[in-house]
Amino acid sequence: MASVSGIKRFNVFAPYRRILKAGKDIANKVDDLKLEYRAMDDRILSSKTDEFIKKLKDGQTIDSMLVEVLATVREAIFRVTGLFAYKVQLIGTYVLHIGDFAELYTGEGKTLVCVMAAYINALEKKGVHIITVNEYLVQRDAKFCAECLNPLGITVGYNLAAFDNNQKQKMFACDITYTTNSELGFDYLRDNMVKNYQDKVIRGLHYAIVDEGDSVLIDEARTPLIISGMPKPDVSLYVDADRFVKTLVNADYKIDPESNSISLVDSGVKKAEAFFQLKNYYLLGNSNLIHKIKNSLMANFVFLEGKEYIVKEDKILLIDQFTGRILEGRSYNAGLQQAIQAKEYVQIEPENVIIATITYQSFFRMYKKLAACSGTALTEEEEFMKIYNMVVVPVPTNKRVVRKDYSDYIFQNKVSKWHHVVAEVERIHQTNQPILIGTASVEDSEQLSTFLNNKGLKYELLNAKNNALEADIIKNAGEKGSITISTNMAGRGTDIKLGDGVVQLGGLYVIGTEHNESRRVDNQLRGRSGRQGDIGQTRFFVSLQDELFVRFVGKKLDKANEKIDEDYLDSRFWLTMINSAQKRIEGMNFDVRKSLIDYDSVLSNQRELIYKQRDEILIAKNNLQIILNMCKTVAKEIITNNVDPKNGVYVIGEQVASILNRLVFGAELVNHQFFTSKSINECEEQITNLLRMSINLKIDELGHEQSERMIKSILLQNLDLQWTNHLDLMTKIREGVSLRSLEQKSPLNIYIEEADNHFESLKLAVARNTVYSIHKFFVANATTALQKTLAKTNPGILTPDVLSSLLPKEVKVESKNEDVISNVTTVVTDIGGGSPHVVAAENTNAEKEKSMLGNVVDDIKKIFIRTEEEKSDLLDPTNPEDTNSNK
Repeated sequence: MASVSGIKRFNVFAPYRRILKAGKDIANKVDDLKLEYRAMDDRILSSKTDEFIKKLKDGQTIDSMLVEVLATVREAIFRVTGLFAYKVQLIGTYVLHIGDFAELYTGEGKTLVCVMAAYINALEKKGVHIITVNEYLVQRDAKFCAECLNPLGITVGYNLAAFDNNQKQKMFACDITYTTNSELGFDYLRDNMVKNYQDKVIRGLHYAIVDEGDSVLIDEARTPLIISGMPKPDVSLYVDADRFVKTLVNADYKIDPESNSISLVDSGVKKAEAFFQLKNYYLLGNSNLIHKIKNSLMANFVFLEGKEYIVKEDKILLIDQFTGRILEGRSYNAGLQQAIQAKEYVQIEPENVIIATITYQSFFRMYKKLAACSGTALTEEEEFMKIYNMVVVPVPTNKRVVRKDYSDYIFQNKVSKWHHVVAEVERIHQTNQPILIGTASVEDSEQLSTFLNNKGLKYELLNAKNNALEADIIKNAGEKGSITISTNMAGRGTDIKLGDGVVQLGGLYVIGTEHNESRRVDNQLRGRSGRQGDIGQTRFFVSLQDELFVRFVGKKLDKANEKIDEDYLDSRFWLTMINSAQKRIEGMNFDVRKSLIDYDSVLSNQRELIYKQRDEILIAKNNLQIILNMCKTVAKEIITNNVDPKNGVYVIGEQVASILNRLVFGAELVNHQFFTSKSINECEEQITNLLRMSINLKIDELGHEQSERMIKSILLQNLDLQWTNHLDLMTKIREGVSLRSLEQKSPLNIYIEEADNHFESLKLAVARNTVYSIHKFFVANATTALQKTLAKTNPGILTPDVLSSLLPKEVKVESKNEDVISNVTTVVTDIGGGSPHVVAAENTNAEKEKSMLGNVVDDIKKIFIRTEEEKSDLLDPTNPEDTNSNK
């Protein structure tokens, strides 16, 4: 694909041009049917859905009847809402339907486009998910969609964080479900933690439309979704690290402005060694302390209150850098959240272990078909293609854009910039023209509000601290005389409509007070003015002290400062510099996200295997075969770890027997001499059979229903535990892999090797712990049954004490009849592996004696198939029925 630049927009060979052409053809054909469908009876129109579904079942495809489907939903929406989709909206619908990214200018009706695309794909009855950025928009858009599509027989639901499982299941069972990206991702993770398959809420990942796709798929993609558990209780080291860091001066650390990374220099290292009484700061044993100091450095000197986070009600709440919204339910991982809590002197929550995590890139790529729309996406077209396999298609506007985007005003410092911003607001406000002011942070918005208060100007303030009022504030921003301050406008989802008489005043005037890292986010702010052919103006007021200049222009500023006074400078030089800096940042951010997906792709494959295995366990009515297969794996591990180093053909019998007796059976059952003369393969087979026999006997005693519950519970418990341990381990490896540069391998390749090795260890640990756990599950009579069975089938594997315990304790046979004595001896030996106490005595009635002692043989057999109580009764001399037993 072409590089990210404006060149592609005019490239006649660009992929999006082919899509646009096809979309225009479809739109024209749909438009040709408008009169026919306008004349159609309501009943006939509403029956179209059933007709389309039947055709799909009969083998037709959606694409073969796309024109008719679009004409139907277009007319149905018009009859309910009075909105008749423009041709450009039909083109946008086509782009979404084929699974690409529709760049629809702000105010062009993305909500309507999403509804039409959702209807097309809902006909397959496999579920359509429409993802948007906050719960207000979820409910608002779901209500609108339901009004449009319910008359066509399509059900519409919405998903909220406050819903319980039953409510979520009902919502996801609808043909179309609206949800936020974060709640959908968390639902997916939670679905793969359930103990019963029926508790899952998402029925499948078939087709998704991501509204404000650039915000969700690009901006928020840098932060993975994480579900945590099992807190680590000790938080004292966070406090110590924070106390130390607060003693440092600027010369003790260095900050890389471009990457926003921070590290100690030599003086800082010496201070750390003195503070924590260390001989060598960089020793491997200090890795945990080094990690916490690094987090504390980030918290104290890089992360700013009001920009990256706010403190509210003794809590640290994260701010979305691109929308200015609070990231509900989100926190930094790997101890950074705790470092910020220590910095701000709020309660430090225990650091949690990750039990489930996924990136947005990995999650959304699991959909069979993924589409997205936004007002700005073309600057990130390369990333959408490489990561999500979506072509960004800039859909033409319904009316020509006549908004005027003025050149930037550039000032030497922030004080001068704010002075001129306030003066401009005063000047424009006198004309009653509405003003929208975009700020880069909560701190800036509150500072500006103070300046306006001093001037006696009334305004509405929208930032992370009053985000709940978002929709009302934005929709009124186009009224006469209104002044609105907002921390970023990306992904707000609410159009600003001009009030009466505002067009004559010049439309909405947008002021940007600082350029964002991304040109796309700047364009989002500009795009709030000039919707649907409205007039309007935009201008940015920036200073050389803004973060963009400080981080990415650096030394060039020193030479330029002399040329700038209190007045602004309107210069192509500065515009070029800003544009260049933004491109560099976009490239760096893309690299960060690309690196994230590269690393997460490794875990993604493993995660899919684990979740697939989990589902198989949950669905299966009999998981015994999985356990029996694990027995062979465990047997192989035991043998492999205990091969005789002096003779690799044999094993160390004492160690093998010790493992089986100590970790599996919890008693001295297995005789180590049994393994001394057998080959490795023979030993592995014998142990496999022994483990399987033991498990089968437990199952026989428990019964199928109870044993299946036991097996399923133990399997899931061990699988989840080992996966959690694996995630925690891989997080630590990910943090430290870049330090292993001496291995002459790329960090990613090292990570892949480590991940593969540890995943094999995970599978082995699951098998081992599952087999061991099942053997530790107490089942009455199962141990006795195992001993009896082994005594009959493989007595050599039992210890002498166990064999002795199985023999009748006081069997005495008094006879001269060798046949009878031999018979008794054989029976007892076969059963117990030993010899009875045989005493010879005179008896003249050989036939009677033979008959009597033959009955003794039968009684001995009975001993081994009766309960302990029955055995006692059998050998009780006071029992009149025991006439054949000699005690």
